[in-house]
Amino acid sequence: MKKLILVAVLLMIAGSLFAGGKECERAKAKAVQLTGVIACSDGSTNADCLRVLRLANGTQYTICEKSKANLRAVSGSSVRVTGKIVSCDHGEELLIEKATKI
Repeated sequence: MKKLILVAVLLMIAGSLFAGGKECERAKAKAVQLTGVIACSDGSTNADCLRVLRLANGTQYTICEKSKANLRAVSGSSVRVTGKIVSCDHGEELLIEKATKI
């Protein structure tokens, strides 16, 4: 009986460690308005690719998966985005609130 309870507790702990997605610190976010091109990071046209915003000066921001804007509609076009730079598990990401074609 003790072994069964111990196994159940270990499974709950392991499940909570691997559950959920990445964590981003929105409280320390920096508000930005940027102009660039939204594209797939690997150059493909796949609908499920990892999207980035490429600026004219060569800077590139990974777009956060929790962005509110419809990125498929503006992908590949020059856009003006309003959003926040947030610090996530593996670096900074752009959380887009609004994206408009220019």
